[in-house]
Amino acid sequence: MPIVYPHEFIARTAISSVKAEIAKSLNSNGFSQKDLAELMDSQISAVSQYINGQRGSSYPLSENTMTLVSAVSEAIRNEPTAELLKFGVYQICNKIIEEEFGYSFDDDEENENEGLVESQYEDDIELSD
Repeated sequence: MPIVYPHEFIARTAISSVKAEIAKSLNSNGFSQKDLAELMDSQISAVSQYINGQRGSSYPLSENTMTLVSAVSEAIRNEPTAELLKFGVYQICNKIIEEEFGYSFDDDEENENEGLVESQYEDDIELSD
């Protein structure tokens, strides 16, 4: 059986479901399909398929993940920017990886600084143009 890496899993299965749930939430709160397509950098037909359940319904999102989807959607309603959408989707995908694989990126960040050792060579490096 081949190894499936967490981000590969997200790309193949969960990302469409995440985008669909965000599109449904924002559409039900007044965003037009055209506005969503521009925000998501997608075609209007893709957004329509997300909203109508024809795309993005293959991976069931957990209750915890749906809570995060709601929070991201609310933030986007207040500030509809592509950057906020990208950050929100990133956070949701990290939550799914944590649920599916037991891996938390937050733990990585906390431990990141503990393993840093100051280089003894730092003073010997010269930078030139």
